[in-house]
Amino acid sequence: MAEISSGTALRQLQQAHAALKKARQALRMARGDAEAAPGVMHVGWESLVLCHRLLAAIPLSAASEPVMTKQLSVQRYATALLVRLRRLARNEPAAADDDDSADDDDF
Repeated sequence: MAEISSGTALRQLQQAHAALKKARQALRMARGDAEAAPGVMHVGWESLVLCHRLLAAIPLSAASEPVMTKQLSVQRYATALLVRLRRLARNEPAAADDDDSADDDDF
């Protein structure tokens, strides 16, 4: 299998970030709707799976400074999504209400 370049790695990280953003948007849209929770959990979990697959597939040869910076950003965003999904699974009321300002975390 051919090694991927730093540019390809950045594009893949942008795809992962976009998938995470869609999941966060689904969380916001389903706020207060108990019937939407299973669907939102599924969308969020699948976004996390995709994100982690993409992160794990980046070879060391593509790990430039911009790639590592973007990877940090995507990992922080994934962690924030996981925290919200955990709250949703626990039926905590703040599942989608806290700190949506991280949506603009584009490095």
